Amino acid sequence: MEVSNIKSLQNGCHDTFSAIFDTHWDKVYYYLLTRTKDIDHAIELTQQVFIKLWRYKDSLSEDIPLDKQLFRKSRQIYIDWLRQEARKREYLIGIDETYDVPHPSDAESIYSLKYDLEKAIESLPKKRKQIFELKHIYGYSYKEIAEYLGISVKTVDNQLLKANIQLRKILSASICIVLGEHLIK
Repeated sequence: MEVSNIKSLQNGCHDTFSAIFDTHWDKVYYYLLTRTKDIDHAIELTQQVFIKLWRYKDSLSEDIPLDKQLFRKSRQIYIDWLRQEARKREYLIGIDETYDVPHPSDAESIYSLKYDLEKAIESLPKKRKQIFELKHIYGYSYKEIAEYLGISVKTVDNQLLKANIQLRKILSASICIVLGEHLIK
């Protein structure tokens, strides 16, 4: 039955899409509601999930259960939303900073430190970097990261510990330079 629904959806059957929508809307909505903690955002993201399901129906796999594919789309929509929210926060923080303009040498030090931090994060191994960003940039919990990446919570913990140690080693010189500049003033 599952394969026939996927094939029917791939062929553009609106009735099949309606049936899938009716069957799965509540599950997708509650999944997103538990993550966003906001009814309006959860509704909007749920709509996006089903829009993407229809738009990319040709890319559905007959080998993977529809539920799983639908929740992968839901998770990706949620991650995209988190990124968008992070960009909004950065923009708003940037607006606040424009009213409190630091001394030029302070701004240079801050910019230099930010650049060094970005380079240090980029130097992390790919998986460790992904885990670090999910935790510290997007605010995921250890459990959410583990579920998203299909790894254990202990692995998440170990990778974050290693990332912090690695970043401390890389950034210790930059921090000393910035602190030294402030002490000289």
